[in-house]
Amino acid sequence: MMRITLIALLLLCCSVCGLAQEVTDLPAESSRHYADAIDPSISDEFNSSRLDTQKWGRRNTGGASVADHSGDDSLIVMESEESDDHSSTQYVSVKATAKNGPVRTGGIVSRASGYYGFYVVRFRYRGLNSPEVIEKKTIWHPAVWSGKSDNIDDANRTTASDGYWLEIDFVEWETQTGGWSCDAPARLVDSKGVKRKVVTKGHGMEKAIMKDEVAIHDARWQTVGLEYSPDFLKLWQWKNGRWEYYNDRHVAFVEDDLRRPESKYTITTIGKKAAQPCFWLLGNVVSRYLVPAIESKTIKHTMEDMSFDIDYFRYYRHKSIQDADWKWEKQLPNGG
Repeated sequence: MMRITLIALLLLCCSVCGLAQEVTDLPAESSRHYADAIDPSISDEFNSSRLDTQKWGRRNTGGASVADHSGDDSLIVMESEESDDHSSTQYVSVKATAKNGPVRTGGIVSRASGYYGFYVVRFRYRGLNSPEVIEKKTIWHPAVWSGKSDNIDDANRTTASDGYWLEIDFVEWETQTGGWSCDAPARLVDSKGVKRKVVTKGHGMEKAIMKDEVAIHDARWQTVGLEYSPDFLKLWQWKNGRWEYYNDRHVAFVEDDLRRPESKYTITTIGKKAAQPCFWLLGNVVSRYLVPAIESKTIKHTMEDMSFDIDYFRYYRHKSIQDADWKWEKQLPNGG
């Protein structure tokens, strides 16, 4: 634990190199539930000239636009820029392009998994604010999200195997609407024994949605926090030097119904069995339903190049699991 704390403090010290890393605390009402120091296993300030490949692998799933180009170093680039006050911001930039060849983009996946905790990401989009993109939408689907598998280096690691797990779409660009949202489409085994993904909306079973849409197309930096506690999911926004509650609705983890599991999956509730550890993915992809139109050249969405920039990604463990082990915690099969 001493070694983790020292490494985390070094990460925080690195953050003073520019105004980009201005968030160094958690919301006052929540902070007592989380570790004081960042967990370095999946946290990254992206302040190096090279991606930390001991911490991140290249995503090799998500269709041809990603899988066929997982070795293309021009799609994951470490960049920096100076502001008017001469402070420097360093970040990782995920590129997406359809010029001079096939549609290409990429993503990175954490080699270790996270669990309950407070997650913070500072990000921006470049290339989504032209009049054409706003009118016609874009083929790109940038996101910061989590899942049970990392699928890097052909290792196919997984954090859950019983059919119950939670995808958390922390920041996900909605191709149809033109803005990012925050939701949690869980996986479960329903009353008929069928493994299902909760994506439907309406009576019977719904996807939990914390934030409907944030229609910010320009290149401003945005900082948001996700509180993944044993009891609920909550979204926060860093604004004017403080944290503000950012949910459209409160999403709670509830006791499972063993006879009708699907009854506990609504727009505001998720069965506790689905709350599992997860790997984190930062990157881009082409929305799957658009692939046939792209291939047949009948696509109506724009295919303009864009960049998805992440300044930092931070993870503070929930105190209830501060000394716990789980699958691929610290990159080990049964935790560290």
